[in-house]
Amino acid sequence: MKTGKLTKKAAALLLAILLAAGSFAAAMAEAPAAPAAMDVDLIMAKNAITGFNIKGSDGHLLEPRRAVEMKGRGVPDEYGVEPDYRGVVGYASLQTSWDVSQFNTFTQTPWQLPVYEKKGDDWVVDDTIKHKTPVLVVDQEIRESKGHKYIGYLKAVRLDIHKMIWIDVTQFVTVPYWTYELNEAVKYGYCIAVYRDTSRLEPMDKKKHRGALPEGLRVLMCYTVSARYHSPDKKNNPLLGIVFKSKEKKDAYTRTFLFFNQKDLTLIY
Repeated sequence: MKTGKLTKKAAALLLAILLAAGSFAAAMAEAPAAPAAMDVDLIMAKNAITGFNIKGSDGHLLEPRRAVEMKGRGVPDEYGVEPDYRGVVGYASLQTSWDVSQFNTFTQTPWQLPVYEKKGDDWVVDDTIKHKTPVLVVDQEIRESKGHKYIGYLKAVRLDIHKMIWIDVTQFVTVPYWTYELNEAVKYGYCIAVYRDTSRLEPMDKKKHRGALPEGLRVLMCYTVSARYHSPDKKNNPLLGIVFKSKEKKDAYTRTFLFFNQKDLTLIY
């Protein structure tokens, strides 16, 4: 009799578990999938457009879009044609110049970019914005400069706090390149990578001299088309990076350009 009672209890428990599992499975099947990270920015952009009542040239509410095919940073996608960033959802991104490497500022993250305010015919720094901040471009004041690159400013909405700002056009990218593989990410802007000797191919300088670096060293990764910075061993050490050494002067650093094997670097920022 005891065995029978236990069997009935076990059967009841099993039935309850199966019913619960079925309900859970049904609930999971009905639950909508979480939106992708990039889609969240589009949703925030649509909310910002409605909130600010931002209209396009046709008089209707602006329709935000992704434009991953655009180069960003004021680089024309068609020779002699001004790039039109209005309506594009993208990101504030540190400008790719050597200025950041004159001192060891790259170790101080998050990187900060200037935000501007127009006063008459002048543009003055009004605030700062974090590198990687998602923005929606709503207007632009840019012009062609030397090298057929466009300079000027973009009026944008910060999608993290829905605030209207102006940023330098050279500090705007259309893709979250820091999520890419390192060899592709560096083509869009600065990155920080951690060095670990995995390949057993030590970094080399322009003169093909190799040398050991400490494990865990942070390297500022960069990219240039200048032949002066082309690797002497493109097969094994194709990636250009900057390593810093302290000088006697406080907060002053010397920089060394080295070429790395991709297996030895992990992108962290």
